Amino acid sequence: MDADKSPIDYDGFFATLAQHVGPDNVITDEAALSPYGKDIYYECRPPIAVVRPGTIEEVRNTVQTITVAGLCLSARGGGLSYSAGYLTDRQDCVTLDMQRLNEITEINQDDMYVRVQAGVTWNQLNEALEPLGLRTPFWGTGSGLFATVGGGVSQNAINYGSGRYGTVAESVIGLRLVMANGEELRTGSWAADVEPSPFNRYYGPDLTGLFLGDSGALGVKTEIALQLIPRPTEVRYAAFSFANRNDFAKATGAVGRLGLVSECFGLDPFFLSERIASTGFADDVDKLLGIAKGQSSILRGMKEAFKVAAAGRRYLKDVGYTLHMSVDGRDDADADTALESVKNACSSHNGREIEASIPKVMRGTPFPPPIMMLGPNGDRWVPMHGILPHSLHATLLDDIDVFMDANKDVIERHGLVWGQVSNLIGQSRVLIEVNLYWKDRRTDMIESYLDDDFLKTRETFEPDPLAHAAVGELRKGLANLFRRRGGTHMQIGRSYPFLESRMDPAADLLRSLKKTVDPNNLINPGALFL
Repeated sequence: MDADKSPIDYDGFFATLAQHVGPDNVITDEAALSPYGKDIYYECRPPIAVVRPGTIEEVRNTVQTITVAGLCLSARGGGLSYSAGYLTDRQDCVTLDMQRLNEITEINQDDMYVRVQAGVTWNQLNEALEPLGLRTPFWGTGSGLFATVGGGVSQNAINYGSGRYGTVAESVIGLRLVMANGEELRTGSWAADVEPSPFNRYYGPDLTGLFLGDSGALGVKTEIALQLIPRPTEVRYAAFSFANRNDFAKATGAVGRLGLVSECFGLDPFFLSERIASTGFADDVDKLLGIAKGQSSILRGMKEAFKVAAAGRRYLKDVGYTLHMSVDGRDDADADTALESVKNACSSHNGREIEASIPKVMRGTPFPPPIMMLGPNGDRWVPMHGILPHSLHATLLDDIDVFMDANKDVIERHGLVWGQVSNLIGQSRVLIEVNLYWKDRRTDMIESYLDDDFLKTRETFEPDPLAHAAVGELRKGLANLFRRRGGTHMQIGRSYPFLESRMDPAADLLRSLKKTVDPNNLINPGALFL
């Protein structure tokens, strides 16, 4: 706070917040606040309070109370990010925990959109749409058991459906937000002064796009409208191994350009083994039953489940780089035709077909508990990613190898291990993610999401600030690699060199936009480096 500001009566301030949301939804206890000062990787100053609004009116009143007092705020969804997107070291910040704002407000089957409040989880939305035979094009992150739609659009997430439909931003058709002064803003056709309805994102300049991927820096999202599509009735799976990494990268691009796969995950040998060890893949009976339930024919589903069980871990022996794909179709013929095209694309680049166990397990249980927050032995985990065109996929994989080899001494000194993942995003892009593992104390934030019985199966480690710092330096170096190739990022937060990497007119326009919508810099200050 500025030195010339009057001291704040915090007891009175907290009491006013309690009048808006109820006393049980204002958290000021030091121990309870501690997890809110952390994400998967970063540890910052906890907020002075956490407020849990349950209605849009409560959000408006809360935001206005905070900003009139001259304090700052940040909005937090499921909290499962790793780029300090909702964290700050300011000593005057209040966190809005949006998880109580969790109503699906409209499913419009005539106009094919769904309206959800920001705290709705991807799992909740999927369960509501499935009986209706509907889906959003992008339909969730792997962390969707906790991850919210509001958080996803602020971070511009990818995962389920991204191979065909791109990022979540490409499925959004309208937003409802609360601005720094407590006023409400709607975008697209939803902003009409008569009969507002979010049926059309585009009317004049695309105001919706300004607030997507903004890490919550420009306003507080309260409601999101997403496009609906008919839920595919058939799904096919494919997996291929490649002895040569260049073949792997070429095949990934060839598959992506077809526009047929809903998901396509490319794993290097190390990450493949880490994922299997950390998830207990193919030993989980519940997941096998999930596969059976996920098929249109129970008989076919049981057959697929037994194939997974029979292949298990053994099918992974002697495989190199691998692609794991899900293909959705309107009917058997549509799915089979698409699968054949995908297989031909992989075979034409020397791919060898292997059992498609991993995509089957992922689709069988799309939103599992977030046990991937820890490595197989309880190691800490954090990724670093970049998005590039297909033509630079192999180049960046080579760049990463050169960079990590140059840091071999640091990696060995701290016992760090790493692996790579490549994810298709639509027809022109691929995300390359470097996953880093190191031995360190797990935080109360991480433990708050994981079951005690699971935590007992993982080792615990003493704090290792030097290893943590070494991981941070590697992440900075990796971000610079992507920047030098013109790469972009999601969940920018305070991790990726966003503003400094923009040409001057673009950076100036972004600063002007921030000044217009948040003149006192009170909404998530520092996010996007604004």
